[in-house]
Amino acid sequence: MNFEIRSLKATEWKPAMQLVWEIFNQYEAPEYSNEGIQSFRNFIEDPKLEKMFLSGQYYTFGAFFGDELIGVIGIRNENHVSLLFVKSEYHRQGVGRALLNYAFDYIHDFGIYTFTVNAAPYATDFYHKIGFKDMNKEISTDGIRFTPMKIQ
Repeated sequence: MNFEIRSLKATEWKPAMQLVWEIFNQYEAPEYSNEGIQSFRNFIEDPKLEKMFLSGQYYTFGAFFGDELIGVIGIRNENHVSLLFVKSEYHRQGVGRALLNYAFDYIHDFGIYTFTVNAAPYATDFYHKIGFKDMNKEISTDGIRFTPMKIQ
């Protein structure tokens, strides 16, 4: 499959967050409490996050198959994967791994080689396959369940 990965344009922010929301509802929301679902929604709809993206402080990349946005990755604090979502019909086709590798390569240019993620329950196996290691057992904060992980 031939897809392109690149930085999102300002006009692509809202469609990207809509895609994230749809995929979250499909895979993560069933495992979360109402509080967790609302916390996640508040995060992706927070105007501060969009401002950080627009000012270059929140790196956000998209995977595109033609003109179709099929995956999104967001990096905060220069080394923390805070969003990684791929449309279900593109799972197990290398899109998630390619998004991570693209982000890693981008961040490596700043001399940063350690990355963290708070992996949602659905994604822990994926991150383990990539090489992330658990830093702790699963935690729940504001209704959001995750396992803190790191890769070097």
